[in-house]
Amino acid sequence: MRRLAAWACTVAMVASGCSYAEREPGLFPTRVPTTSEAPPPRAKFLPKPTNPSLPVVGEAIWVSGGRLPVTFRFAVHAVRRLEGATVLDWSVTPLRARGFAFGDDLPGVDLGLTRDSRSDVNIALLDPLSERVFQPLSHTSRQLFNHCLCTPPWVIQQDLRIGETRLMQIAYPELPATLTHVDVSLVTLAPFVHVPVSPIGTAPVARQPTNLARSADRRAAVTTPLPFRYADEPLRRQSIQIDRVVAAPGRTAVQWTLRSVTDQNISQLRPFGPPVSSPPPEDVYVLNTSPASGPLISLTTDRGQERWPTLWVVTEVYRQTAYECLCTELGLWSSGLRDAGGAVQLTGNYPGLPPGTPEVDIVLPGFGSFRRVPVVAAPDSAAAVRPPMVAQTGQWSYLVEDPPRGWSTTDWPTDLPDPAQLGDYQSAVERIGPLPTG
Repeated sequence: MRRLAAWACTVAMVASGCSYAEREPGLFPTRVPTTSEAPPPRAKFLPKPTNPSLPVVGEAIWVSGGRLPVTFRFAVHAVRRLEGATVLDWSVTPLRARGFAFGDDLPGVDLGLTRDSRSDVNIALLDPLSERVFQPLSHTSRQLFNHCLCTPPWVIQQDLRIGETRLMQIAYPELPATLTHVDVSLVTLAPFVHVPVSPIGTAPVARQPTNLARSADRRAAVTTPLPFRYADEPLRRQSIQIDRVVAAPGRTAVQWTLRSVTDQNISQLRPFGPPVSSPPPEDVYVLNTSPASGPLISLTTDRGQERWPTLWVVTEVYRQTAYECLCTELGLWSSGLRDAGGAVQLTGNYPGLPPGTPEVDIVLPGFGSFRRVPVVAAPDSAAAVRPPMVAQTGQWSYLVEDPPRGWSTTDWPTDLPDPAQLGDYQSAVERIGPLPTG
């Protein structure tokens, strides 16, 4: 019934190791806490350059999958401790869109980061050694939609403009004192690996200035597109290409593009199946409707030839064990697939490859394979910033009637959540594992 309800909702929406001990005082000034107010109508302006002191531990380019494709730069800036919780600082910068100039307001754009099961955002902190997943703090009240203690994407998605960087924040459970680095997983991108965790009262420092609004580097896909059609809809054709395979300690990310070759029949819209999504066993409670779980990694190991499916997060919903794909979920944000030429960028996470693996095969069961796809190593995020220094900040609280709307780069280091409100939020620390075979 849950899958049926999720399908019906989708149809309706679419049819319409290191530690830090040194502290240097006085780098950041003390600021007065800010309040979140609805912005007045804005005239066109030229966005300010990125604050040169803003640290960037990692960045990636992603193109939205709506009717208006927008090229974005996502960046991760810091993971900071506070009393009773942990905060992720990240940002989004729209770079270009057809018909829009630098400084232009954008119409509403979906970033593809909504998490329907609970909270508001599908971004997690991962500990690759213990295979734990730290999910965003969510409010204990279902009447308040179990919202995250964060800058909700659904708020800032309606208030973006070309060239302007919006700093955002998400609160997570308190991390163990022994955990000095984490991976940051946005479900539409390969994880940012080995991000340092800053001690309470500190923030990392940039090694050098950056310009987050600079043009996006063009990276060619590592394969040509493999076209396919659906057996029950022979006129409905799409293609898949592999953009790159990224290896990190304990995890492998496959980034790929799904493109519509023909217009898609909206009247017969239903959840994706193979080769985009692999159908789960009927007796397994899966939260995703259309996960990007179809491709498999094929390689030869000490055990012989193996095929690896995507990893899953083992969670609990209404006291029942459930599974959530550690991959992109196709939903309303991917509405551009309705038209021929529409494309979406997807990511699936898999087990870690043996060290030094130069290439793998990517298999679409029943549809074909990509042979000898090269593997690249994920950059070490910790190498991108200097050790943290003392940072004096204010505090903010989540107001349901006026959620946080983010900050500009001039506000760095941004305020932190008021610990007094943490009692209203619940923690979720889950684990990574394979999907049961039934």
